[in-house]
Amino acid sequence: MRELDNPAWHALSGGQRAFGMVGERAARYLPDISPIAAVADQSTEALVELAGFVDPGRFVAVFAPGEVPGDLWRLAAMAPLSQWVCPEAPVVEAEIDWIELADARAGEMLQLARATDPGPFEIRTNRLGDYIGVIRDGRLVAMAGERICFEGYREVSAVCTDEGYTGRGFAQALVLEIVRRQQRAGCVPFLHVRTGSPAEAQAIHVYQKLGFEKRGDYAMTILVRK
Repeated sequence: MRELDNPAWHALSGGQRAFGMVGERAARYLPDISPIAAVADQSTEALVELAGFVDPGRFVAVFAPGEVPGDLWRLAAMAPLSQWVCPEAPVVEAEIDWIELADARAGEMLQLARATDPGPFEIRTNRLGDYIGVIRDGRLVAMAGERICFEGYREVSAVCTDEGYTGRGFAQALVLEIVRRQQRAGCVPFLHVRTGSPAEAQAIHVYQKLGFEKRGDYAMTILVRK
């Protein structure tokens, strides 16, 4: 599972290349897909190459970039994360009525993500994989889907529920469906939990019930292009 130490690079240099700008040592998703970027190694050359993909004043989020060249980048923040994998099929059951989410609901998805802050989400993030959601009172109130995907691994992402509809098991049921799809495809599901976030404890509780195991702690580095 060493590929999970640098998942965005393996995705962007592999099956998700069409969703990004990719060089020899650096890559990033297109801005309307995700602010996530990646470097193949911790060399200065990789970050110099990455700078060519980012407009001045814009930011990207990078796993383990190494020493940051101050003439090109400003270190804005560090976002600590824990990484979890689900190697076995979940044994729990959860049934709700959900729908497939496609481009027609992209605006609603972005609105829900902005209101609940499950992590980076843009207007075309849904193009990266399957997304499903729950409709109540005529609007989207919960969703889950996929983001960083490469051979043998698929990330569960954008798990969120409107604050007026929490406690109803929507997140667990949606993640369960996404995980089962991934495992039927022969992939290992993985996900990231933001350390110290208000929802961290509840999120971990749900994921552990579904069979996720903690793999390690990481940090996403937020860089602003000078």
